[in-house]
Amino acid sequence: MRWRTLPVLGLAILIPTIPVCGQQSPSTPDAPPEAAAPGDPRQGQGAMADEDMELQVAVREAGQDSATLVKSLEGFLARHPDSPRKGAVYRALVESELNLHNDGAALDYAEKVIAIQPEDSQTMYVAATLLEKKRDDASQLHAIDYGSRLIERVSKADPDSRPPQMTLEDWQAGRNKFLVDLYVLRGRMEHHLHKDDDAVKDLTMGFRLLPNAQAALTLGEIAEEGKRPDEAIRQYSTAFALAGDEARDDNTPGMDRDSLRLRIGNLWHFTHDSTAGLGDLMLSAYDESRAAVQADKLASAPEHNKDVSDPLQFSLRRVDGGKALKLAESRGKVVVLNFWTTWCAYCNQMEAMLADVRTKFSGRDDVVFLAVNADEDEAAVAPYLLERKPGGTLVFADGVNKAFHVESIPTVLVLDKSGKVAYHTQGFAPDGFADLAAAAITKASSSQ
Repeated sequence: MRWRTLPVLGLAILIPTIPVCGQQSPSTPDAPPEAAAPGDPRQGQGAMADEDMELQVAVREAGQDSATLVKSLEGFLARHPDSPRKGAVYRALVESELNLHNDGAALDYAEKVIAIQPEDSQTMYVAATLLEKKRDDASQLHAIDYGSRLIERVSKADPDSRPPQMTLEDWQAGRNKFLVDLYVLRGRMEHHLHKDDDAVKDLTMGFRLLPNAQAALTLGEIAEEGKRPDEAIRQYSTAFALAGDEARDDNTPGMDRDSLRLRIGNLWHFTHDSTAGLGDLMLSAYDESRAAVQADKLASAPEHNKDVSDPLQFSLRRVDGGKALKLAESRGKVVVLNFWTTWCAYCNQMEAMLADVRTKFSGRDDVVFLAVNADEDEAAVAPYLLERKPGGTLVFADGVNKAFHVESIPTVLVLDKSGKVAYHTQGFAPDGFADLAAAAITKASSSQ
């Protein structure tokens, strides 16, 4: 288990490192440093430098051995109980004990950090997750208190406190993700304490901020315990659908999809006396959860060509990062738009037919071919292009697919010189495509 880092909030203490000693003036054999007289401030500075050097040696000698580091740091604290470095040492002990899976010791040191530095949000979050594991009511209440304090603190976080190199969008995304973790954590503990009304509020809030499997799973458990099987099945199906897409987080319980699938099947069979209809429900839950996740991604993603309604006024980013292509500059030319994605099996076959069309009009500067990528996840494009590359100028859709009402992939549009659609095929239509497209381009290029 590793510590979460929360740089997006301007609140967090990063994973601790033992500070190295301050810079020292180089010494020479014939000019030894002058000894500080009693009461001289340099005496305190010298003691501090000695402590720093001692810590530095302890860390270096421990290497990657967490057990040795724990022993060395505990020895340091025994010799220097009032060291100014105590908070940093405690944080290093928290991480080392976590590496050793000594949750109890890690929690004890986390509590000591919080006592010294109550604004240390990261350590407080780690303490809350460790308290949740203890399962007794007192620990759960203590963790809920930490969670509530963190939710209030994060909700009031000032975006101007973010690091100067961090964009506002990244800060907001990180803030929302941390709030989701906090609401779901507090909701799970409230459910453990049978405070289900509070739990449902927190879990629903966490799910609304970002659809996630943990919130849906706990909401399903609450519904099942409340004798509402249909609602439980719906929530479990949502959790099942989302669990496959979520990155594993060491601070949250793992999602066992096999046992969840058995739970859904047993509950459905118990209430419906068969498995008929369960597949449709799970597919529906998958579609709904995916739509919610994509809506969240789109909401946080930069919106290109915002408030532009005329497709010919769109500016499309080039996939290679070059100067954006403005469709308005293509007015007076015939423009062929090939909408494709990395996951489209038929796009490769459509590309082969388009290659024949491009060959017929090669050398014509009045006919422009654009390969318009419509992937929701643009990160998938670069690896795809290492293996295959559509012909024409590669650009991202940047909303022009919606402006032209493209509803299936692949789709090919031919725009005449005035920008009107002269030819349009939705989906894969192989029969006569090359001849029909070529004829439409010829007719459009001859029109005034």
